[in-house]
Amino acid sequence: MNSKAVAKSTAALAIIVIIIGAGLVGIYYYSAKPPATVTTTTMAQGPVPDFVKTSTYVYESGYSFQYLDPAISYFNFDSEIEAQVYENLLRFNGNSSSEVIPWLAESYQKVSPIQYQFKLRQGITFQDGTPFNAKAVWFSYNRVLMIDGTSGTGAHGTQSAWIIQQMLDASLFSYYTPNQPYDPAWVQKVLALNFIEIVDPYTINVNIKNPTTQFDYLLGSEFTPGIVSPSFVVSHDFPAACKTSACGPDDIDYTGYFNHIAGHGEVSMNYLSMPQNGAKAGTGPYYLDSVNPTTYEIVMKANPNYWGGAKEWSGPPITLSIKTIDYVYQPNLATRILDLEGGKASGIYMTPADIYSIADRDQWMNNGKLVSIVPGVTIYGPFPTLHNFYFPFITNVTDATGNIRKFQPFADIRFRLAVASAVNLTDANININNKLGVVKNELVLPALGPPGSWSPDVKPIYSYDLAKAEQLLVDAQKNPLTHFVDMNGHPYQPGMIDNSFGPTKPQVIIFYNPTGDTVNEKILTTITSNLNDISTRDNLGLTFTVADIPGGQQFTLASKHAIDLYTADWYADYNHIMDYLTAIFYAGGIMPQWDNFNVTALNKLFYQALEADRNGDVQSLLRIHNEMEIIANQAVMYIYTFDVLQFSVTTSYLRGYFFNVNTLPYYACYSYVTS
Repeated sequence: MNSKAVAKSTAALAIIVIIIGAGLVGIYYYSAKPPATVTTTTMAQGPVPDFVKTSTYVYESGYSFQYLDPAISYFNFDSEIEAQVYENLLRFNGNSSSEVIPWLAESYQKVSPIQYQFKLRQGITFQDGTPFNAKAVWFSYNRVLMIDGTSGTGAHGTQSAWIIQQMLDASLFSYYTPNQPYDPAWVQKVLALNFIEIVDPYTINVNIKNPTTQFDYLLGSEFTPGIVSPSFVVSHDFPAACKTSACGPDDIDYTGYFNHIAGHGEVSMNYLSMPQNGAKAGTGPYYLDSVNPTTYEIVMKANPNYWGGAKEWSGPPITLSIKTIDYVYQPNLATRILDLEGGKASGIYMTPADIYSIADRDQWMNNGKLVSIVPGVTIYGPFPTLHNFYFPFITNVTDATGNIRKFQPFADIRFRLAVASAVNLTDANININNKLGVVKNELVLPALGPPGSWSPDVKPIYSYDLAKAEQLLVDAQKNPLTHFVDMNGHPYQPGMIDNSFGPTKPQVIIFYNPTGDTVNEKILTTITSNLNDISTRDNLGLTFTVADIPGGQQFTLASKHAIDLYTADWYADYNHIMDYLTAIFYAGGIMPQWDNFNVTALNKLFYQALEADRNGDVQSLLRIHNEMEIIANQAVMYIYTFDVLQFSVTTSYLRGYFFNVNTLPYYACYSYVTS
């Protein structure tokens, strides 16, 4: 997505895969303050590009959006767009990866371990002109809880909702307790949590059940759903809940709206997910002007009434010098590079596999610097991130009608092991990733908190071994798996699934990859080539192939369990291993839900980890996490590839670029110069 999600795919800025040292502050917080490393070339000769004259930031990406509703989306590319439109009560300050400051909140204080009081800023309006106040915060967070992370794809309890739900009563939300009724009685139980308690029009209490050491980070995360205008949302989602034609914030049947939206995150119920005619529902510096679901182009305009941001902000000045942001889906890298060189694009997405199209190889290899070889192009970075890549397997794949598919290769661990054994990741790092990475050994990153979370001793049970891959596939053909269970461990009836294959019963297995992600595409192509050689040699009747499709489409298919294997990544919502354990190992997490993976031993350990974290028992948490890593590796839930460093390729006319490991780009700080 982030995919953030959903599953979280690659952020729109380009990525280098590498590990560098990082410090830790206290127990939990990643403290590295990466310098704004930048190599600036001389301005290209010729006329000033139109995007400079019109103050338009044109970004060309190989990714496409999935959902644009902050209560539903969890895909990094979506979140980058949403970060310009919607804002939270708290925010990470400038380049700091550990300091959280009030944003829409003016101040806040911890009253008790389970209550925080926020004073809200006054005089702020949403882009539709309605007031930001306590009622809007109450509505926004309760809307998130009511939708409960649903996206209309069949995966419940995922997406952004769980970031705040983990602090509340787990029995009410599908992330922890599946099969919620979503009826009016359930709605009343959620409202009775009193998560947001209105004290007066500009004061709220945030009431939680489960104390957490990460409260500030949870509410300051880029992936925590932003505050939305009740008037705009209700009038577009469910006009029947508007008591007047104006649908002012005091003229809404909120209970009626919540009853309507409970458990319904599908696009047809949520205008913000696909706002073709634009949306003015946030308080952010930009509003959505138009969204094209066919070409994937998104146009945003500067908010003329933007309140200006917090005075405590230590980042570049928020000037809104960029008047228009134009996201263009361009899957062809050569075209993206030509458009950047030719003055048609302000910035482009690029992967490590293609870095030498614009960077000096010797400077990187010998001096560790990314130096542009293209006049008028600047490379920012590399920057450390809390971000890694992997390939998930789906174990109960459905067909186009939503029914369980007859052939289920990855329900058989022999298939998972064979695929994992068919690629030499060390070689891929050298020859595909241009020596820009370190191969992962486990899920979490070395920089992830608390200290000791990452262990060099945890190893996956697979390694590059084509002879083993061949042995596994031959055995799977001779002795096909006959016992299959669903997501909840219940056996399928005999005959529902048939994993036999051979020359008279050929099977095709497709690996999906987001268009433009050339590193992972080449890795998957290497795997399929090796496996196809084995199939041909042993007459297995198996054909493995790679399909490149827009990232948003890939994650929609994954969330519907409609593909066998796909490219995924995780961008930490906050710097703590519970973020990873919850989302990627626990059966209710976004990735296991998509992949239909339910490992009972992991679920049991997850609840132990949750309790250890709430009690501040770091040593027990680390021990439990280590056990979970070992079990997940033994189950071959994923093929881990690389950890990530990020770089950005832009026009040299751009100024104001900065990077924070916790946040996404903030275009309100950018401007253009002509000399």
